[in-house]
Amino acid sequence: MSRAKLVPSITELALADIHITDDRLRPVDITSVEVIAHSIEEHGLLYPLTVRRMPKGRFELVDGGHRFAALLGLNHKMAPVRCYEGPAPSIRMIEIDANLARADLSDLDRAIHLASRRKEYLAEHPETAQGKAGAAARWNDPAELPLHSFAKMTAEQTGLNERKIRRYIEAGAELDKVLAEKLRSAPTRVTLNDLLAFAKAEPKLRAPAIARFASGDVKKIAHALKTVSSTAVKDPVERAFKRLKEAWDRAPKSARKRFMSHEASEIYEFLVAEGMLK
Repeated sequence: MSRAKLVPSITELALADIHITDDRLRPVDITSVEVIAHSIEEHGLLYPLTVRRMPKGRFELVDGGHRFAALLGLNHKMAPVRCYEGPAPSIRMIEIDANLARADLSDLDRAIHLASRRKEYLAEHPETAQGKAGAAARWNDPAELPLHSFAKMTAEQTGLNERKIRRYIEAGAELDKVLAEKLRSAPTRVTLNDLLAFAKAEPKLRAPAIARFASGDVKKIAHALKTVSSTAVKDPVERAFKRLKEAWDRAPKSARKRFMSHEASEIYEFLVAEGMLK
């Protein structure tokens, strides 16, 4: 079971006492804040904020970034809360699962959240990384669940397709905060296929491909990767070295011996000139 525990005695807090961390998985969207603010004015706050109680009387926001921003914009001083305490991975799972339940979550954010869910699950239950537990474990006892069943477990919890969960995790695991923000700024909405193309690409091609996609020059990351790959400047020295190395590795011992005998004087002069021999 999760080690996050509800603190039933804390049901309301001053907004000024709630700290917003800079590692939240989903950034606040101004348009959404305006919609929520209008709803609060009409009907009041329908769902309390979720917070984590920290040492020395501090509180951190877990779930409700848009609601928090809307309340601030309406000059509210207090807010109803559900307060938890416990290890960071357990608390993080609350934020992740609350966002995964949203029907309007983008492919980009779903990939980030599912990859983070796996990371936090392993942090909370490191024993599963070694597959020590039995395969008959149940969802309500995740400490007994082997890692290979993580996607199945998450599918049961979220209602998502298991294969799709694996693909989201594959894509999200390769994203960092900087690249994710660039993708969010792109004029074309990022799809899961875009993210998978990114995850499978050579690391050196990813950033320039995302830059092209974010600029609007191309509508698919796969297309951006092709153009970046075809125009990548190749070091002629590195290319020549690789060819020489490949030829040497393929050559039989007799051919290597003959080559060294034929080029011995030139190799010796080169090594002396480079200070590699005295």
